[in-house]
Amino acid sequence: MICGVLSTNAQIFLLAITGLLPVLAVIVLLWRRFYREESADAARTVARNSALPIAANLLNKVIDFGFAVIALRFLGPEGNGAYAFVALIAGLYFLTITNWGLNDLAVREAAPDLTRAPRLFSISLLLRLGIAALLLPVAALLVGGYALSGRSLSSAEVLALALLMAHLFPAALAAACSASFQAYQRMEVTALVGLLTNVLKTLAGAGALLVAPDVPSRVVALAAVALAATIINAAVFFVLQRQMLFRAPLVWDWPGGRELLREGFPLLLNSLLLAVFFRFDVVILRAQAGVAALGLYDAAYKIINMTQIVPPYFVAALFPLLARYAVADRAALDRTYHRALGFLQLLAWPVAVAVTLLAPALIALIGGQAFLPGAALALAILIWYLPFSYANGVTQYVLIALRRQRAITGAFAIGAVFNLGMNLWLIPEYGYLAAAMVTVATELVLMLPFLHVLRREGATPPLLRLAWRPAIAALLMGATMWPALAVAPWLAAAVSAPAYLVALWALGALGPDERALMRRVLRAKR
Repeated sequence: MICGVLSTNAQIFLLAITGLLPVLAVIVLLWRRFYREESADAARTVARNSALPIAANLLNKVIDFGFAVIALRFLGPEGNGAYAFVALIAGLYFLTITNWGLNDLAVREAAPDLTRAPRLFSISLLLRLGIAALLLPVAALLVGGYALSGRSLSSAEVLALALLMAHLFPAALAAACSASFQAYQRMEVTALVGLLTNVLKTLAGAGALLVAPDVPSRVVALAAVALAATIINAAVFFVLQRQMLFRAPLVWDWPGGRELLREGFPLLLNSLLLAVFFRFDVVILRAQAGVAALGLYDAAYKIINMTQIVPPYFVAALFPLLARYAVADRAALDRTYHRALGFLQLLAWPVAVAVTLLAPALIALIGGQAFLPGAALALAILIWYLPFSYANGVTQYVLIALRRQRAITGAFAIGAVFNLGMNLWLIPEYGYLAAAMVTVATELVLMLPFLHVLRREGATPPLLRLAWRPAIAALLMGATMWPALAVAPWLAAAVSAPAYLVALWALGALGPDERALMRRVLRAKR
């Protein structure tokens, strides 16, 4: 049954989010009062450009997850599937194409010579707007293609897709302004503006869900809120850019535009390969299994998305060490890489086992009985991507440190082809469960070319030696959780961490290497 009122927990969450608005206002006032542009302190610059964006991104993840829990209750499987589909098409695929790698290019070209920033802003913005306009007929063809396949988009999906396609235009302005602030090393501005916009979007989205009378209107209302939030985001960015950085007339430059398109294409290709690798199953599910199946699958992803919060920051903190050792000390590079792999395996295995056992309780908590048992089964399968994904994440940075980043593109291409082919083959017969299994298998396929390149570099990691202790300890933890789960899910969750730590200690997995790695990471962050 789809809920039409806010639960007590949802009300508390929204009140907490509302309380962020005056906090953000105080932060802005203090920032304007004490920030000095002329400061040449490199440590302060690094702190400003890393600490606040990281904190804001973590907070945004929490806000997004909280709102997802609310939305699932109001949308149900079919409504969630409908909105997840149009959001993926417009907000991932088409937005990625519109960006065309221009953010990274604009920052790279403008940062050494800030006098070039206005020209790059103008050209990149016009390029984004032109690409967005060209994508409008592509969206219309997509709607027609689904109609021909027998899985026609509903009127709510079509209207929501139209609204999200319109959002590409203010999103282009916001992205171009954000690149300018990054080039000027003012990432704290992008972090605060993004957080403010997300808070407003969450509050407006909750209000829209309450006011809309039925599921189709809620799908459209969420798209309208996303469009309004993007317009506000773009307007704030543009005003701040004019006040703080520069004022730039929109002037087109054919040679400059062609150069940006050429230079940005490899970056676009990598981004699209990554998008296909992770979420093209959504497109196939919508066509082959229907919107309700997609809604169940997407509900499982709400949990999966939360498992990617910590590793990116851990690896980012480690990367300077990897880059330094790749040049000066290959033995130290191998040691640090192996320790990082071991540490991430220590995290991945218990999460995989615990989420497998707690999947029904977790899905019931965030979505309710309407998403059971389907979303729980999908989650119990999907979570096993984690040990491979954590290993692949740090391995990519090792390859970059070794200047073998082109191998990453090749690996993504292999993974994307495998993912697409297997999903096309299996989803028509097995639905979202096949999509979940293919996601796990694709992570393993991605690992194989990585290991091939590392073997040629003489840096093959001892994966089995690093993973067997965490794996055994996690299984022992699961054996401890099983009888507790029969009593209550919260009891099983409570005993999981102590049981895992005891098993790790008994197996000798917490040695001096792991403690040394954490000390190095903490020093790198400072």
